[in-house]
Amino acid sequence: MPHDLFLKIAVNCPLRRSFDYLPPKQVNELPVPGTRVSVPFGNRKLTGIVIATTATSDLPANKLRHVETVLDSTPIVSTTMMQLATWMSDYYQHPIGECFAILLPSLLRKGEKQVDLSENGWQLTDSGKNFRPAANAIQQQKAIDYFQSNARLNDDDKGAAGISLSALKNLVKKNILHQYTEQPAKVDFTAAHIHHSPFGLNTQQAGLIRRFEAQPPGFRPILLEGITGSGKTEIYLQLIERVLLAGKQALVLVPEIGLTPQTIARFQKRFDCAMAVFHSNLTDQQRLRYWQQSQAGIARIIIGTRSALFTATEDLGIIIIDEEHDLSYKQQDGLRYSARDLACVRAKIEQIPVVLGSATPSLETLNNADTQKFEHWELTERAGNASPATVELVDIRNQPMVDGLAESVLPHIAHCLQQQQQALVFINRRGFAPTLICHDCGWVSQCEACDARMTLHLRAQHLRCHHCQAVSPIPMQCPTCQSTELVYQGAGTERLESTLKQHFPDAPLFRIDRDTTAGKQTMQNMLAQIHQQPSAILVGTQMLAKGHHFPNVTLVVILEADSALMGTDYRATERFGQLVTQIIGRAGREEKAGHALIQTHYPDHMQLQKLVHHGYRRLAMDLLSQRRELGLPPFSFQALIRLEARDAQDAINLLQRLQQSISHLPIIAIGPYPANLQRRAHYFRFQLMLQAHQRAQLKYAVGILLDTATALIKPAQHRFSVDIDPQDVS
Repeated sequence: MPHDLFLKIAVNCPLRRSFDYLPPKQVNELPVPGTRVSVPFGNRKLTGIVIATTATSDLPANKLRHVETVLDSTPIVSTTMMQLATWMSDYYQHPIGECFAILLPSLLRKGEKQVDLSENGWQLTDSGKNFRPAANAIQQQKAIDYFQSNARLNDDDKGAAGISLSALKNLVKKNILHQYTEQPAKVDFTAAHIHHSPFGLNTQQAGLIRRFEAQPPGFRPILLEGITGSGKTEIYLQLIERVLLAGKQALVLVPEIGLTPQTIARFQKRFDCAMAVFHSNLTDQQRLRYWQQSQAGIARIIIGTRSALFTATEDLGIIIIDEEHDLSYKQQDGLRYSARDLACVRAKIEQIPVVLGSATPSLETLNNADTQKFEHWELTERAGNASPATVELVDIRNQPMVDGLAESVLPHIAHCLQQQQQALVFINRRGFAPTLICHDCGWVSQCEACDARMTLHLRAQHLRCHHCQAVSPIPMQCPTCQSTELVYQGAGTERLESTLKQHFPDAPLFRIDRDTTAGKQTMQNMLAQIHQQPSAILVGTQMLAKGHHFPNVTLVVILEADSALMGTDYRATERFGQLVTQIIGRAGREEKAGHALIQTHYPDHMQLQKLVHHGYRRLAMDLLSQRRELGLPPFSFQALIRLEARDAQDAINLLQRLQQSISHLPIIAIGPYPANLQRRAHYFRFQLMLQAHQRAQLKYAVGILLDTATALIKPAQHRFSVDIDPQDVS
């Protein structure tokens, strides 16, 4: 092929530009934009994506290399998703190849072929309808129970149902089940595929649906602000129903993997259609299969955590972001994107509605609603007969404490259990105790690699650093003075669990944190057990605050609220208000009244009083006024430059040189200053905060700084990152 055209390729590498290549030697037709290609890159072969063809190149043709292989016969990345990747690269000032790579499942990034979508399925035979497994055949019984309410079970659903493949094979051998293979097909969605809710919409909900229907299709950013338990999910379902009936797909983002099974169950009860579910526990093969089903339009509803935003679709009709305020929507390493913000960008490119739902909206989203950039929908009443929980501040000054729990709180828990109800006790720290200390000499269990203390995990019998994950055995004696008087200080979920078991030995107790929910089905199984218990105690971290529905929880106890209220980050009070409001919202979600107890040393604290007596919205509006006066986001724009080095002075010197490169620009540069955790995993961590009144000013400054950093930063010695719109500035 003559060299009259060149290919611009986004190669998955950390360089901030695309690369020009010559077309493949033995191919008569040029690969079109959106297709994957294999290219030589240095002495390696990498996978890239064609982003354009061009008649010119900055390099002469004899200096360019040929594309080696075209991996796709048709584009694998749509025009709209290419626009999204290009926008990401420009906005976050991130290598374009990595922005394109994030659009694809890992197998496709590696150049693998797409998978065959045919799948196995099982259904009961006639002889299996009356089959009763042996008493010890627990897995077989689980399978039979599944078929009592489901006609079929497919490959993808068996994991979620907790049914093993070996049990299914045994039942097939016994002719209890029939196994089949089928090719999934796109099904036209009709009203027959909808199972309507037994509950009607209340006046507020019905009004919002009419408001949605009154507007023509197109880009519509909508803040759905509804108090906890007000029926936001029902609004989501109603909107999705209208999108599906129009022949389009729906994308739903949830902040926590633990919410995914709960969301799926709710959606499956309403809609009889194929769904693709994305979360971090999927295998690479499962992720690719779901991605292809979504791209082909087979999956009508796509549900997942942050990265599900990049799923390819055939005809997307709406994006919904549940709990839009949640920090987990912000990627904290690599490409530090905000899934919430990118969802709005994708919706604008696709010209579809995007709904941001929350009982405690972020200040950025509230400001967008107040300035009428977003529509503002409100639900101010709890659904059904539920009423808001009453809130009481527990002054723990001079009060007897039991492992972080005020003695005066224990009778409340006892009364709750006597009423055959459930109590939720919240502490945002896992482990048994945050500190192991020598009573004689004051030695503290310090991490050797970090400026942090090792947390005691008694059940696992080790000390663990929650920052670098270093583990060491629990010492039998003090390594400094050899004393055996080692004592625990502070409390975590594990210690709280032990204490509550001592006080309430007969009550079922469930601890929900990262340590107890590490398995694939553990969280789902634990939630199922909780729903089966009339009375129980739930102990957990913020995982419990993220949208879970516990109909029998009537009492919430919040421990160590002061630590969140006193955070050094200027967003600390906002996060405190969101977290406390969300936790309180777990109580009294149905007919039973809810009550919340907040333990504090500062019952008269102005912000705490404001939250308790006037609610999150009042607190948020006051915080917005403060941000406006101080010129903080969302009334200015920030970028956080992070640099880590083995030598602290080296990091400081480099950041000072970067700061000097932009000192002539009209922006504020704060630093270099140490991160709150100055040393982590043997690296010293320093930061430089950039702030500007106009986004264009900030973008220009970051561009100059990155050019300077390219010449100064040594990847083997330094860890360097740029975080646009940082959410964690500590």
